[in-house]
Amino acid sequence: MGASAGFTRGKTVPFRPMERRISMSYAMPANCQIWLRVTESQSVQGAQVSLLAALVLSAIHVRVIHRAWPAGSTGSPDEIAVTMPLVPANERLARPPRTIRGPAGGSWISLQLFNHERAALTEEHEIGACVDGIREAALPLVARVHPAAWLSVRGQHEGFDPMLRLDGELVFVSGIGMRLRMRPLVGAPEGGGILDIPLTSVGTTVHFADRLVERDLPGLPAIYLAFLDADGQPIGRERMAHVRDAS
Repeated sequence: MGASAGFTRGKTVPFRPMERRISMSYAMPANCQIWLRVTESQSVQGAQVSLLAALVLSAIHVRVIHRAWPAGSTGSPDEIAVTMPLVPANERLARPPRTIRGPAGGSWISLQLFNHERAALTEEHEIGACVDGIREAALPLVARVHPAAWLSVRGQHEGFDPMLRLDGELVFVSGIGMRLRMRPLVGAPEGGGILDIPLTSVGTTVHFADRLVERDLPGLPAIYLAFLDADGQPIGRERMAHVRDAS
């Protein structure tokens, strides 16, 4: 997906050949969506449970700010800004479907999220008796992530005007896993079944499509980046990303 700020063109000013990766810590609201399909609940071998889980992310935006402080002025800077999506709203990280065989004689299903240190991220969520049918659940959580973005120059070939490219990614600082527990209705509790599904690991990185940013804004030599949450509120402070070379 590409986007241009669409500003007026003028004299081209070269950029220093640099890429500065800017990242922030963020506690991202997210949801784990679970789809369960139970079959053969009357089987002497126990019910068969098929599970599909996906982590659904909230939106993050990047604000690209072209800015200059007027010479000898203590007033407000001259600036033009454009906001672009980094993480699209409801971006899904889906896991492959998994299947587990429940205990014979029936069972009770519950779900819970935990981190890479096995610390609980949610309370145990009761799904109910393991009988034939389809069930859906959504478990809200907060994911510890680092959104990151950086600018680089594209098209530095003869006959082509250089353009700025905005690249972005999302790095998970904490792993997230989901546990499906099946407690037997009869017999010892330890006779049930447990299925753990990793949703993310520490360092899991999601890359997003690059975008083109207008490179040529005469008189505005510095470019800053700022991250915004789904409600447009700042995530941390803005940071300088590029400075035009005046030489």
